[in-house]
Amino acid sequence: MTSAPRPDDDAALLRRARRRPLLLAASSGAAAVAGLGVAARLGVGADDQPGGHDPQGVLQLSGGGEMGVASLTLPLDDAVLEQVRPGLWQSGRLPTSTHSMVAFTWDAGGAEPRLETSSRIGGAWRSWQAVPRAHEAPEAASGEGATTVGTDLSWVGAADGVRVRVRGSRPPGLSLVLLHPRPLPGDDAETPSAPAARQRAGDPEEGVPAPTLRTRKDWGANESWRDKPTFERTIRQVHVHHTVNSNDYSRRDVPALIRGMYAYHTQSLGWSDLGYNFLVDRFGRVWVGRAGGPHRAVRGAHTLGFNSDSTGVSVIGNFEQVVPNKAILAAVADVAAWKLDKYGRKARGRVAVVSEGSDRFRSGRRVKLPVIDGHRDTNETACPGRHLYDALPKIRRRAARRIERGRQPAASIAKPFAGSGTAVEGSKLRVDAGRWEPADARPRYAWLRDGKEIAGATSAAYLLQPADVGARLAVRVEVAPEGHLPARQTVTFPERVRARTVLRVRATGRRGKATVVVDGDAAGLPGGHLTGAVEISLGGRSRTVQLADGRARAVFKRLEPGSYLARAVFAGSDVAVPGSADDVARVRRVR
Repeated sequence: MTSAPRPDDDAALLRRARRRPLLLAASSGAAAVAGLGVAARLGVGADDQPGGHDPQGVLQLSGGGEMGVASLTLPLDDAVLEQVRPGLWQSGRLPTSTHSMVAFTWDAGGAEPRLETSSRIGGAWRSWQAVPRAHEAPEAASGEGATTVGTDLSWVGAADGVRVRVRGSRPPGLSLVLLHPRPLPGDDAETPSAPAARQRAGDPEEGVPAPTLRTRKDWGANESWRDKPTFERTIRQVHVHHTVNSNDYSRRDVPALIRGMYAYHTQSLGWSDLGYNFLVDRFGRVWVGRAGGPHRAVRGAHTLGFNSDSTGVSVIGNFEQVVPNKAILAAVADVAAWKLDKYGRKARGRVAVVSEGSDRFRSGRRVKLPVIDGHRDTNETACPGRHLYDALPKIRRRAARRIERGRQPAASIAKPFAGSGTAVEGSKLRVDAGRWEPADARPRYAWLRDGKEIAGATSAAYLLQPADVGARLAVRVEVAPEGHLPARQTVTFPERVRARTVLRVRATGRRGKATVVVDGDAAGLPGGHLTGAVEISLGGRSRTVQLADGRARAVFKRLEPGSYLARAVFAGSDVAVPGSADDVARVRRVR
């Protein structure tokens, strides 16, 4: 057992910790520990003893650069870990700057430890959580990460403290990795920056089309962190994974989560790139992982011993805890169908493959596996989580249907359909027919209000209703000849629907003055009343008056006797078209 340092050794420990080399950050090279005081140690046998920390002793994550990933690697040596008893080491409560991802690395060849962490979140220390060994890895022969192995990258949420427990053995080079990927401008962009990979690659029209792909540019990859990709001759399998990340992330969080994984794989584990070929988020969006071209057979580092002739699809989340939704299953199936169809594979079939060496199958062993399998089929791991693994039969069936449909001839729209009409309530919008092949099919129409189908609206023309005011209209056109895959087009009308303005003017004259009252209505607006300003004119004079509950009033004084034309003009707004109306006021002489 290592003896605990004396209190008067604290200054020396602090100086030593400050000199500790850390993870190379994207922008500035080496980071440095701000310092460790006596609170970085745990008294022998005192499993949960609280301890203060030196005001200057907060472990600071640094760097980030253009990818926004702050990082820290802390060697877990005697300055940090206390041996509580044989086979058990533990740290004190280590204060840190904000981090959200935790992992461990150690020198390849060392005995595998059992590792646990506990994080301080919102001022409270959470329970101990195991951090399992990563089985997403390249084979030793690939040269990637030959000197370092590590754990899964665990998502803990925004934390400002960490403690570590090591059981069994303490291998050489054992280090704690803390990461904090921050959102960047553009992370919330919903439109992918490039067309589907199938179009970019110039693939033939036959077969399963590529799903909509979000590129490495979309998630903000720093391309200087990776090496050149390696390519296989074919794809025989699709391996399904989960990332063991958060399950309640937002759309905007996803690029940052991927950047964190990329940083860990390349900067901490020494891999040539992000390990997964594709990632799927809980919203059903597909992201390109490893570089080299999503349409090509890029060798990944996702399934130790079985990366050859395969592609890896990882779903962002922890599916030991939650059930994957329909959007996830559809996206995984679409990627699998696209990749397998290019090489003539059957989504519901099995294939004989030779292991290149995993913890489940020795190198050289011939194994028969599902064409679409889960990571646990090849390695001793819980990945892709029991709920996602149980959903693999559904994924296989859907992928098989996609492949079957993809081998049918497809209809095409040679000349696009176009929209015409004015987007005003009470008017009609129309779809002007294009040209399609085969020509004997009849188009089908489905009108959409802000993306949702309008019941009963299935003809080429649509009469705009009060319920449409403020919405953007579109129509989905489908041409589905018998024996062909359908061709579809969505025609979107760029302007939102505006209400039709109805103005009523009532002008009354008295001795020397006139009163003009304007009422403004528009179907589809809240309460049916206009809001905004109207210009009221009479006898060469005008007033600009705001409508209140659809009514405006103006009084004109010092008028000579006679008849006066009163006019009200509404200039229009984002939700209502312009309108005008008039009336005549008769003014009598003042006595």
